[in-house]
Amino acid sequence: MNAKSIATLVTSQIGDAWEATNAHGVDLREAIVPPEQIVVIEREVRDGKTQDRLVDAWLVLIENPRAKAGYRIVAAADGSNFGLATEGFPSDKHLVLCGWCGDFLTAFLGM
Repeated sequence: MNAKSIATLVTSQIGDAWEATNAHGVDLREAIVPPEQIVVIEREVRDGKTQDRLVDAWLVLIENPRAKAGYRIVAAADGSNFGLATEGFPSDKHLVLCGWCGDFLTAFLGM
């Protein structure tokens, strides 16, 4: 998928729910960003050890876009899934995926 098709997917999944907000009081109109290809860390912790895998994704929402802070919503590279990401350890070079949530609004409301 390309940036335009991801933007169209996000808009279609929001539908007429532009007034929706979440527990963090995020305004969709302010927090949606033009899709940007990024890499996120899919981190698994098992038996006290971390195992990281780098995953291509699309950044589509920043909780606080002015400060470039807070949770982010990312789309899978193929647009099949949306999830939450955030900063990880200080040594992490990429955002860390909190988990895949399904569609855009599920990720947004779960933030």
